[in-house]
Amino acid sequence: MFLALDENGSQITAADAVKNRKYFCPVCDAPVTFKSGNIKLPHFSHHRILDCIRYLYKKESMEHLQAKHDLYLKLRATAAVAMEYYLPAIEQIPDLLVDGRLALEVQFSTISAELIAERSKGYHSLGMEVIWLLDEESIRMESDRCMPTNFQLSTQYMRSLFTYNVKTKKIHRIMLHHNHGCGRWSYVKRETGSPGLLAIKSFHPQQMRQLTRRETRQMIQRERQQRSVLNPTLSFMYHLGLDDTKIPPYLSWTIEAERWILNPPLEWKLFLYHHLQEGTFHMDVFERFIRMRTVQDAPSKQQVMKELLHGYYMLYNSQ
Repeated sequence: MFLALDENGSQITAADAVKNRKYFCPVCDAPVTFKSGNIKLPHFSHHRILDCIRYLYKKESMEHLQAKHDLYLKLRATAAVAMEYYLPAIEQIPDLLVDGRLALEVQFSTISAELIAERSKGYHSLGMEVIWLLDEESIRMESDRCMPTNFQLSTQYMRSLFTYNVKTKKIHRIMLHHNHGCGRWSYVKRETGSPGLLAIKSFHPQQMRQLTRRETRQMIQRERQQRSVLNPTLSFMYHLGLDDTKIPPYLSWTIEAERWILNPPLEWKLFLYHHLQEGTFHMDVFERFIRMRTVQDAPSKQQVMKELLHGYYMLYNSQ
């Protein structure tokens, strides 16, 4: 932590603190120790971290502290920024609170998607937006595809991931366009200045994009590797009399709404193809079949299903 109270109750930053003085946590009032050296960034540390609410859900690494410190110095030049500001209504402490309306959370360690959603919901309940800054080096990249984990995908804001690089001190926005199956996404990566975080706008990816034959084969191969007779993709292909070479071309297109679901791009389309052909389609069955991804700003399941059905209808009529 970078903020503490001195013996007079005045707030003081780690940059202005002096060794061998008494300091206290501004949240729980417990004593904290000022730490500074030639290697470590100056900061305050609890004597017993379990005594404070701030440590109920995270323990900060030195990389985390460094990122928060650097961002604070950058942002305070152009905006009103508070560091480690306790929000009692939701019992949360954003790393940085910018202009009272944007929470910035440095999240270099992996936590559950459910926890990301829960904390984001807390900020949203106060009318605040939240951007989760990931470790740039933790996201797997190829030349034209990136492979974010489920945890990383859960932090999406404005259809994008946001990263910070402690070494270069740069923020990047990774705009995710389409799920190409097997955990691969088409993307555009751009550097974003810290003041620009207050003016982030959504973007409009292509509504539909065609998968390559190689990508389609990879998806089918991955399903085969599971060696399950209950695998939906393989089961639908069997009942439809399809193999790798007979997939109807319109099923090899991906649509934007697939970002919100865990079902692979081919799987849910085969579900519709099979049930519509057999005359057994029911909306409630489709709703149970679709598995929503946990994402902080995802639309409702009903809205996602509506977009999936519309997308399938457009693809079917284009063949």
